[in-house]
Amino acid sequence: MYWFLLFLGVVAVWLLVLALLGLKLWGQTKALTRELVAAQSKLEQAQSQAGSGQTRGDERVRA
Repeated sequence: MYWFLLFLGVVAVWLLVLALLGLKLWGQTKALTRELVAAQSKLEQAQSQAGSGQTRGDERVRA
């Protein structure tokens, strides 16, 4: 009986450690995803501004 309780205790500790590591990894993944989305939106915004700047320059040349 003693060995079984010790085994259950060890399994419980390992499950707790794995759960905490999973939560840490989940938090890092969410933060990285947030940063990637922000960087992508900044890139799209910069590309749209650069594209609209080229269009304006073309219109000036044509006029």
